[in-house]
Amino acid sequence: MRDFLELLERKGLLEKIGIPLSTDREISSILLSLEDQAFLFRQVKDFQMSVAGNLYCTKANLALGLGLSASATNYDLLTLIGKAVRYPSESIGSVSGFRDSDFDHNEEADLSKLPILKHFDEEAGRYITAGIVVAKSPETGEDNLSVHRMLVLSKNKVVARIVPRHLARIASEMSPKSVPVSVVIGPPPSVFLSAALQIEYGTSEYRVASKLSGGKLNLMKCEHNDLAVPIDSEVVLEGELVWDDLVDEGPFVDLTRTYDDVRKQPTITFRKMHFRNDSTYQVVVGSSREHSIFMGLPQELKILDSLSRAVSKIRGVNLTQGGNGYFHCIVSLDKVNDGDGKTAIMSCFAASHPLKLVIAVDSDIDPFDLNEVEWALATRFQADRGLIVINGARGSSLDPSSSKSAVTSKLGIDATLPMNQDRAKFKRATISTSDLARSIVEEIRSKHKQVLESK
Repeated sequence: MRDFLELLERKGLLEKIGIPLSTDREISSILLSLEDQAFLFRQVKDFQMSVAGNLYCTKANLALGLGLSASATNYDLLTLIGKAVRYPSESIGSVSGFRDSDFDHNEEADLSKLPILKHFDEEAGRYITAGIVVAKSPETGEDNLSVHRMLVLSKNKVVARIVPRHLARIASEMSPKSVPVSVVIGPPPSVFLSAALQIEYGTSEYRVASKLSGGKLNLMKCEHNDLAVPIDSEVVLEGELVWDDLVDEGPFVDLTRTYDDVRKQPTITFRKMHFRNDSTYQVVVGSSREHSIFMGLPQELKILDSLSRAVSKIRGVNLTQGGNGYFHCIVSLDKVNDGDGKTAIMSCFAASHPLKLVIAVDSDIDPFDLNEVEWALATRFQADRGLIVINGARGSSLDPSSSKSAVTSKLGIDATLPMNQDRAKFKRATISTSDLARSIVEEIRSKHKQVLESK
């Protein structure tokens, strides 16, 4: 992660704060108020470590972390990730043995030494939110990586929210149901992203990370378990997940900036902790833009894959920020047949169960420009022919309007033009101008931006 921090700083994308700030809602309030800005808090009250947050608050930041250029598009990013998921590396990278010299501190676990944040007023306590859990499947022998929030219970124990996916399956395969785990905080971008994706069971996320990093993934074995972790991680915790030791977890502010339910969840007891004198603790604030990006990316990949098989040409797909990057989707397409708009809508719903709203627009509409999308709704949509309502469908428990039942109604809006329409009547007017006029406009825009930024 430290290489990524240096890259963000060189690009002018990292705001460094030298004023001592508290881990009790002070840092999180800044991160959430300026959620499109990456931060490094160099001084944290009562702690030696610095804190980094909002590192992947834009897809442009994520693209930089994966080695793409600043001019990379959202399509470029998704193409890179999609290829890595479909064709992961045959190896997980170089793996060395554990060396005490790689860390300045190799000691008994004491979470009170980490600047773990309390994010919101009514949350249950201090939460580790950017911790990657590494476990090994006894069935496949592959390391599995997944991201889980963890509520601190004591100096060496947490309760982790674990949805019924791969880590739950690994625990069910263990007898007794205790799973050796390592928790990694502050890994390289390729590892953090891969842990957040939904990879097929049996394929290690390290293989995807290795592909994303061009094979430059350096791992080491942990001191007390047979698990590999990135050498340049900021913090490594070694412990054991006890599946049958259930404790109340929550409340916690989740994706929709509402409090999630309190549930009985399994605990992790840590034995050892490894970090450096200059380690930086990474955080992700629940419901932030960064959170929505990592929640939405797996869904976006599924949607694009489904659309590529359903309709001829897609200009773009936007899981909107207003829909938490998870519930609302706008798809822009070239129509070949009159049913393509509705086909695209149904394809999106089939690919991503959390979606509640899908809007289909023609390819001359930029799906990332909501003014253009609304213009298409105003000038091209008719409810009697373009409205789709689906009742009683599978949704997401993150949606509070579903009463946590994960059953919802879905709305599709086909704002594409019928094939037999005279498209000239729906074409937006343009105006030819000179370089001089354009330069005047840009100069005035620049002045207005400076005025707004100075306020």
